Amino acid sequence: MHDYQISLQARNEGLSYEDASGIYRFNLSRHGKTWVVHLPPTKGNSFALQSLSPQEQELLYSRIRKFLSRIWWLGIWPVKYEVRFDV
Repeated sequence: MHDYQISLQARNEGLSYEDASGIYRFNLSRHGKTWVVHLPPTKGNSFALQSLSPQEQELLYSRIRKFLSRIWWLGIWPVKYEVRFDV
């Protein structure tokens, strides 16, 4: 079992990442077979922009990349994607 949770939000235009340190929200877009994660994210219920430390970047980006790189649409079709992080 994971100690974090990732989910797509708002017609796949957002991504929510939650762990013990709080909830981060990222804007998303998709261009063909590439997910683009727009930075910086917001954190918490106040939706305040949050810059990430190098340690947070390493942890969150690797988990988000793993989640988005293979999506199961309707739980039936696995599709592979590239993931890019843009400022």
